[in-house]
Amino acid sequence: MPEFKCACRGCHGGCMHLLTVEDGKVVGIRPDPDGPLNKGRACIKGMSIIEQMYHPERLTHPLRRVGPKGSGKWERISWDDALEEIAEKLGAYRRDYGPETIALISGTGRHHLSQFWRFANVLGTPNATSSGALICLGPRKNAGELCCGHFAGVDYYGETRPGGILVWGANPAISGADGELTFLIKDAVKEGIPLIVVDPKPNELTRAARLWLPLRPGTDGALALGILHILLKEELYDREFAENWTYGFSELKERCAQYDPDRVAEITRLPKEKIIEAAHLIAGIKPLALEWGTAIEQSTNAVQTCRAIFMIPALTGNYDVPGGFVESMEIAPTADILLNRLSPETVKKCISGGYPLCDGTASPKLFAHPYMTLDAIRTGKPYPIRALISSANNTLISVADSRHTLECLQALEFFVYMDFFMTPTAQLADIVLPAALWPEVDSVFCMPEFGDVAALCMQKVVQVGECRADEEVFLELSKRMGLDYGAESQREILDNEILAELGRRRPEYAGIDFETFKKLGFITPERTYLNYRKRGFHTPTGKFELWSTVLEKSGADPLPSWEEPPETPVSRSDLLEDYPLILITGSRTMPFFISNNRQIRSLRKRHPFPLCAMSETTGKRYGIEDGGWVFIETERGRITQKAQFLPDMPEGIVNAEMGWWYPEAGAPGYGWDESNANILTIGAPPHDPIGGAYQVRALLCRIAPNPDRSIEDRYNAWING
Repeated sequence: MPEFKCACRGCHGGCMHLLTVEDGKVVGIRPDPDGPLNKGRACIKGMSIIEQMYHPERLTHPLRRVGPKGSGKWERISWDDALEEIAEKLGAYRRDYGPETIALISGTGRHHLSQFWRFANVLGTPNATSSGALICLGPRKNAGELCCGHFAGVDYYGETRPGGILVWGANPAISGADGELTFLIKDAVKEGIPLIVVDPKPNELTRAARLWLPLRPGTDGALALGILHILLKEELYDREFAENWTYGFSELKERCAQYDPDRVAEITRLPKEKIIEAAHLIAGIKPLALEWGTAIEQSTNAVQTCRAIFMIPALTGNYDVPGGFVESMEIAPTADILLNRLSPETVKKCISGGYPLCDGTASPKLFAHPYMTLDAIRTGKPYPIRALISSANNTLISVADSRHTLECLQALEFFVYMDFFMTPTAQLADIVLPAALWPEVDSVFCMPEFGDVAALCMQKVVQVGECRADEEVFLELSKRMGLDYGAESQREILDNEILAELGRRRPEYAGIDFETFKKLGFITPERTYLNYRKRGFHTPTGKFELWSTVLEKSGADPLPSWEEPPETPVSRSDLLEDYPLILITGSRTMPFFISNNRQIRSLRKRHPFPLCAMSETTGKRYGIEDGGWVFIETERGRITQKAQFLPDMPEGIVNAEMGWWYPEAGAPGYGWDESNANILTIGAPPHDPIGGAYQVRALLCRIAPNPDRSIEDRYNAWING
């Protein structure tokens, strides 16, 4: 039986697999031993793809709602009828009210994402957004571009191994973020590569770390500036790099002087000695790499915190060196998003909040703010959003302040939703479209994020039902609306845009087309180091910008800074009597990807319930037992999760898992409001003044026992049924 090389996108992606196909069906999967990133290994998400593809509850044909919104009543329709109805209604909104009254929302990045933006720009709307980008990868990506023009990652793949890894606000042993697969940090631990871990919650990596810094949630920016202060004051930085390759060094040093160890210890609640020890360890490790994650992005200090952290490996001489923190090679582009289709007048209509990294003044990309865009549905301000297209986004679960999201989605005039399965969000739609999973899609993508190591191939090896790739739908809708998508087919985009540009960037691959690429499965150009010494940095000054000239021009603070988030024990001491605990949300678990996979039995058995982690002392203080159900409540609402007592968990902090809903609870709600952490979070302003991020961590909460075990009983009946 034939085997096909195919890259998994069960998360952000990167694992190559060999898929066995018989009679038009995938019957076998094994990790590709030649896969450049995974090298014959794979996680449980990717290995469950056959179960996912042929799941009896998978969406396999378009549906139209026939009952009231949220009633769970649907009729099957053809793709032709679905596309004609969508095209007709979107066309009417464009003609009668203007294209800006149509919004698009997507989730985390996968194969469709660049064409999601392309479709928005072809449609003529400035209001494309994502529930995750402002608080997941976006601030880190923006920090890299503002500092030096590139994203960066750990050099796990060269001949020189990292001398140590600074792990900040991430658990890459569980979440293979941005294509840096979970195996790689585990390999580093086994090799004895030292780790410095910054995280208030204990995990596999904190237990293996040479130094663990369990700081007060929300104070990462202050700690980063404090570490920079020590490095600069004690001259523990790379003098040659600082003198020849940075812009704004003296100004940064002056700013960091405000963050001496005594002040930073008071802010972070870390011992002063540990902060100094961390700075000295960082200065002494060569080469030092950086693993960082969403925890540092999910607050109102997101961009400046990420900039400060990004500067640490650079100023210590570890940027773009073998085994260090290396810049993206950007092997191949994504599809052209055709931003030039939007007129200057249309750009000004973007519901961006005026944030420089959203409104186009500090970034070449336009980005509508997700909370404010949804709010325009409800309030009509600054103008009504009348139609919404959701692609790969379980909006009711993934956007902060979920009760606000529900109110907004209920007020929509027309809602199109595309996904693999019915979800709580799908139940609020007018038309639901069945999306293709990764063995059903032709695509080229680069990983780790933005092409550090390899360009990988997804290829369509089977057709399940009537499922289609999101980008195919975008192109077909454009055709039916008489809009120029810039290509007649997806193959044309793959051959003439992506692979043609890859050949221009890498002449050794010139002339390659997708048919050839499918046979190869992947390409891995040779990495080069210290690239800035050959052509400078991709910034206006050509230097590594500690003082950002882009932010200066936009009116934002050009130096990294930190302010107390809007809801913490310090900024809202008036809430402490009612909400005395600090809440973290956002932690991931291995079987799931954001809100995906809760109905996949083999994965759900591994992690059947959402866990709320706390210390035994904190739990007992409020009458909670380990393994018992607990209510978690903020000013926005109340949910329940299962208590987990963790040794070494700091007192007074609780950690709630994100992404939870219960397919076994059934339509229409699927238990969306029972354990969904975003019921507790803040979406409303104040936001990060540069990038618009909102606060979903370091919140104030209270907990209480929940004697009701009906969620557990329901699960047991489902899993054993």
